[in-house]
Amino acid sequence: MEPAEQFERDGFVVLERVFEPTFIDSLLAEYERQFPDVANDPTAYVVGHRRLQVTVQLKGPFLSPELYANPMILGVATAELGGDLLIDNLSLVTALPGAAAQDLHADHPDLFPEHIFSRAVIRPYALNVAIPLIDLTPKTGTTKLFPGSQNRYWSEERFDLPYIARGGCYLADYRLKHFGTENRSSAERPIVYLTFARPWFTDVVNYADNVRMKIAVNDLPAIAEQHRPLFRRLAAKGAFDRTIKELFKVPG
Repeated sequence: MEPAEQFERDGFVVLERVFEPTFIDSLLAEYERQFPDVANDPTAYVVGHRRLQVTVQLKGPFLSPELYANPMILGVATAELGGDLLIDNLSLVTALPGAAAQDLHADHPDLFPEHIFSRAVIRPYALNVAIPLIDLTPKTGTTKLFPGSQNRYWSEERFDLPYIARGGCYLADYRLKHFGTENRSSAERPIVYLTFARPWFTDVVNYADNVRMKIAVNDLPAIAEQHRPLFRRLAAKGAFDRTIKELFKVPG
């Protein structure tokens, strides 16, 4: 089964060996450089028991097209969201040692909760790419995913626990039911979350504008011209002045 077909059926797909492990190691090193003591970092958001969300500065390996424009990932994302997709946010969530399991949830409330059949008829409008920066094992924990829960009918008895080696990732529909499992190891479990969305959707539940993405104005030209449309969310609310509007050819 092709990855996009599996995504359509299950609401997620696991992709192995998408990145070189050395590239993942460089992301981890840059994350640790930016957040040497994440547990005490004042910019970290608490998103659960011993779970923190941070917005990494897009520089070095985090500004590499290998991360945000991987052909295999973009192929699935484009098949699900259309060719006009963009990056809605890019952040990192780490489960510290001893983190408890999360409650069952989806990444965003239903768009039309008053219509009981809306999940079954609405096409995907956003998806998360989860990229672990360490090997995921039963000890480190992972994310428990429930196939089919992006639609109305699903069972808690059917689930997947993707223990992904460095270089792999999974893509999940924003409506998919899931929860992070506990971290029984003595190390952090940092996972990069790259969210692709249709241009009319933006997540205002989980992200404030000042933490959606971080990039210095001087680093904007490092984004290759063919990939700049992916980053046009940065200009949507004037994140930068005329610099980004001129560089990204955004009206107004």
